[in-house]
Amino acid sequence: MSICKDIVNATFIAGLCTFSGVVSAEVLPTGTILAETLTLQQAEQLALERDTVISMKRAQSQAFLDKSVAADTLPDPKLKLGLLNYPTDTFKRDQEPMTQTRIAIQQMLPRGDSLEIKSKRMRSSSQQNSAAALNREKMLIMQVRKEYLELVYWLRAEQIVTKNKNLFKQLVRITQSQYAAGMQNQQDVIRADLELDMLDDRFDSIKTKQQEIRARLVKLVGAKAFNAQVDLELPELASVNLHALDLKTHPIIMIEDAKVDNRQYGIDLAKESYKPSWMFELGYGFRDGTNPDGSDRADFASAMVSFDIPLFTEDKQDRQVAANRKMYQASMDAREETIRQLQSEYEQTRAKWDRLQERLLRYEKTIVPQSRENAKAALYAYQSRRGDFTSLMRARITELETNLKHSRLQINYRQAQAKLLYLAGEAK
Repeated sequence: MSICKDIVNATFIAGLCTFSGVVSAEVLPTGTILAETLTLQQAEQLALERDTVISMKRAQSQAFLDKSVAADTLPDPKLKLGLLNYPTDTFKRDQEPMTQTRIAIQQMLPRGDSLEIKSKRMRSSSQQNSAAALNREKMLIMQVRKEYLELVYWLRAEQIVTKNKNLFKQLVRITQSQYAAGMQNQQDVIRADLELDMLDDRFDSIKTKQQEIRARLVKLVGAKAFNAQVDLELPELASVNLHALDLKTHPIIMIEDAKVDNRQYGIDLAKESYKPSWMFELGYGFRDGTNPDGSDRADFASAMVSFDIPLFTEDKQDRQVAANRKMYQASMDAREETIRQLQSEYEQTRAKWDRLQERLLRYEKTIVPQSRENAKAALYAYQSRRGDFTSLMRARITELETNLKHSRLQINYRQAQAKLLYLAGEAK
């Protein structure tokens, strides 16, 4: 019986040693076809190329830029052709001295500098859409990075759990053999089966998470993300610009700046309504027939100018200026609120990033090595018959949870870094 027990224990210990450690590359069976690899840089590029919002905003920006040129152009002149004082009894053009064939050209001049102001207003709308396109690019890259990193975590979690599943399968077989040989109690067998079932459930949950994340990535980068192979090595991100944070250069603030400028031009345009608009007309009338003395009738030339007189401004112009001033103040308040929100979001993300860095160092320096040594110590204690099966199981589960938490912290740290890169930009 003692010899049998030693043989079983030796097999059990060899199995523990085989599956000890964190994540290592799995050996693929012969003939396995590897899916195409998708790197983070490729995912970012694909997302930028296929995003319709970016192209839409750029098209709108160019459209407003074209409109700004058109808005600063005088209205087209009008050509007027007509017959004046035409007799209806004989329909002869030379019967009456006032009958004439008239041609005139008319040009309208808008109020004050309204054309220039409208052009500037269009340019501010162009800048707003251009900044929106830039913000969409930065936000899209941040989203891709977060989703890609999340997928890396769940793929690594699958590998960690798979290794431990294989270990616990061996534990189940060994405990059943030992129980059959009378060297193990029933509770240990049940405990080993239970842990294996829980790992199976966790494995199913991990696969579900992977499918969810891949579906979100497909929306961002296209169908390539559905079955693409992802490197389990953590991708390196650019350094964050932490020393020269300038929120005024952030696209979100640039959008608000453009809105403020637009409202200011609205005030300027409303003030121009106090000024008159002008219309000039030059005309020439051709007359047929002769005068009583036999001489030809003279042609008529005419020149006219008309303009409106803004006399009753209280219920129109004054109200328009007041309304535009209120809208300008509202846009200023919105800009200030956006700056505060962006600053607060940056401070929270920066604090989270710093804490994650501290926790990562703690895990790498103490917690991960200690959990590994604890598992080894439990193994040696069980091997020398100074420890029980429950302590060994608990130590292995603790090491599993520690490895998963360590991987989770690594991902969270880089996700926070991705958000800081969106908020503060890259270090130069």
